[in-house]
Order: sequence, then C-alpha cells, then structure tokens
Amino acid sequence: MHSHDHHGNSDIVGVKLLFSVFFNLAITLSEIIGGIISGSLALVSDALHNLSDTGALLTSYFARKISKKPRDLKFTYGYKRAETIAAIINTTILLAISFSLIVEGIRKVIQPTEINTDIMLIIAYIGLAGNLLTAILLFSHSKENLNLKSSFLHILSDLLSSIAIIITGHIMQFYNLYILDPIITFLISAYIIIESIHILKDAITITMQAVPDGVNFEIIKDKIESLPFVKDMHHTHIWSLDGNNLFIESHIKVTGKDYDNYLKEIKAILNKNGISHSTIQIESEYCDDFCIEEKD
Repeated sequence: MHSHDHHGNSDIVGVKLLFSVFFNLAITLSEIIGGIISGSLALVSDALHNLSDTGALLTSYFARKISKKPRDLKFTYGYKRAETIAAIINTTILLAISFSLIVEGIRKVIQPTEINTDIMLIIAYIGLAGNLLTAILLFSHSKENLNLKSSFLHILSDLLSSIAIIITGHIMQFYNLYILDPIITFLISAYIIIESIHILKDAITITMQAVPDGVNFEIIKDKIESLPFVKDMHHTHIWSLDGNNLFIESHIKVTGKDYDNYLKEIKAILNKNGISHSTIQIESEYCDDFCIEEKD
C-alpha cells in the first residue's frame, strides 16, 4: 500500500529568501565598517553573524530549489532532505561563529577599549530596520521545515542582537560602561548556541531516520495489533524525510483474506496518527511455514 500526498510551496518563499540575502549583505557591510570605526565588538559580532546569515539564506534558497526537483532513478525518495542538510550547515556555522565571538569577548573583558557609541548606535538602528524587514518577510514560513526555521533563527537572532546593541549603546553613552559590549556579545552568543543545538538535534534526528518527536511507536503498534484480524506487526520503521511528512513501512501478519479492507482499517489508524505515506506488506498467518522473512 503506497499513499503519497505532496504539496508544493509557492515560489514566493524563494523570492523572499533572495530579498533577505540582499538586505543582510547591506547590513553586514554597514556593521563591519561601523564596528571597526566605533571599536564595538558587539557591532562587529553582529556583522559577522549577519554575514553568516547571508550565506545561510543563500544555502536555504538553493536547498529549497533542489528539494523541489522530482524524484528520479538515482534519488528515488526525491530531494527533500536537501533542506535538512542546509539546516545542519547553517546551524553548524552559527555555532562556530558564536564560540569564536565568546573567545573574542573574553579578550575584550580583559582589555576593555573605548567605544564611539554615536556611530555604534547609528549603524545598530540601520541593522534593526533591515533585520526587522527580513524577519517580517520570513516569519509566516518559519514553521514549514527545518531549513526555513534555521534561516528564520538567523534573522531573529540578528534582530535581538540589534535591539540589545541599541539598549547597550544608550547605556554606554551615559555611563561609559564599555564592559557591557562584550557582555551583550556573550548573551547573544549563548542564545544562538541554545537555539542552534535544538535545530541541529532535529536535523540529525531526521537524517538518522529516527522516529520523529511526537510520534509514539508503541501506541501505533498497539492500536494496529488490537485489530481483530491482526496477529502481529513487525519489521516496522517510522521516519520523516523533511520533518513534516511521516513515512512508515511494516510487515503485518493477518488472519483471513479480506486484504483490501484490512489495508483500509490499518491506513485509517495511521492517518489518525499523522502518517499518510505508508508501505504495508500483508502476510498470511501461515507465512512462517513457507515464507522467508527479513530479520531486524
């Protein structure tokens, strides 16, 4: 039994990703220049983060294009996992940048330097406007899959960074507490690390074909085995290609020969548990006498 229900997403998402790339590239250039001139590590860290965002958004864009390719004789499952791979790349880059910024922040704590807060704030407000516009563009698509979720996380973390830098900049204007610059860098980096680890965990779960979160293997097995015609459910695998679409394959031993109706009842249980892509091998109760079954 094969049940497939694929839904294409509008190309508007790709257009939004491209717009976001240009916005982030402009913000990156302005923050690098402003950060160097003002001496603000937080601004430079935000610039580097924005630069990683530009690469992340480009990766997301091309991964999305690849994922829409139809399946072929080489990739019989299609290309949907291209977006999961993009999520792994994006979050790995984020983690590397965050740890490097923490190291640089420690150096700033040991040797604090004066910061030109006027320039810092002007650039931070420009960054805030650009990040806010990009976040608005991608917000409605941020829950579609891990690829877009990781891209939106890049933008959201930048938006929070800009807000934090602006607040810190105003405080430093009045009190000259330049140590706040590396402190805000630590907080931004910690937030990015925590969120990145969550996305990376989900992406690895999909890549390793683990049973997705929210799917209870035992409950599904118990419900199917409780059907009066089912003797045993075995050689069962549940996985996801992209974090949204769930797949199952299983061998089910039955009594009787009303196979079509058996499949309908089994499919109804699977659909109620969010699984619409299924491959079920029905086996006779006497299969042990003449069948060679694959062992797990």
